[in-house]
Amino acid sequence: MKIEKKISKEKVVQDISILRKCGFFEKFHDLTNQEVFDKLHLKRIEKYSEIFGKPYDPGMNIDEFELACLDDHKMFYMDLEADVCQENKVYENVINSFSLLSKGKFNPENIDEKWQTNFGPIKVQFKLNKEIVTFEPKYSDDWLDPKIFEICINKIKTNNLRIVECLGDSKYGYGQCISFMRLTKNEQKILEKGYHYMFRD
Repeated sequence: MKIEKKISKEKVVQDISILRKCGFFEKFHDLTNQEVFDKLHLKRIEKYSEIFGKPYDPGMNIDEFELACLDDHKMFYMDLEADVCQENKVYENVINSFSLLSKGKFNPENIDEKWQTNFGPIKVQFKLNKEIVTFEPKYSDDWLDPKIFEICINKIKTNNLRIVECLGDSKYGYGQCISFMRLTKNEQKILEKGYHYMFRD
């Protein structure tokens, strides 16, 4: 049985401080690190209470990576076995997530995900400025075709924003999960030094 590692409140607040130096939690720019901790804690209580249908406090026993995941304007993280199907519109959700990640500079419109049958073919299309971008994902049961990341990131790069894949502290990354962060080169160096993170761009 795996014993959950206890992370002190002081360590979480310290991690918040480091992440803020990398541009995370920008909307709380006028708050102290302790106040940001309280805001994030409250947000987690609201989320888990909604999930369980009753008041529930999950606490803040979370590491720096889980903290970073709480800011979807700086980080995108998902399991590639994403319950992809005709009803769930996962590709549409991914495209919208990358729009958030880009601070709105990647602003796709009329996003459309069409399935001819429950097993494909699949066609994803959106309008970006005056361009119509079309992508035909490969059907692979409930797995996402990672080609969608390349498409979104290439469009974001035209706005001089850096989106890099975070591999954590292992060159093998997060297994069947994938993580992207919007980071300047200096912000990336802070995470490399502070947490021994590795990146791929």
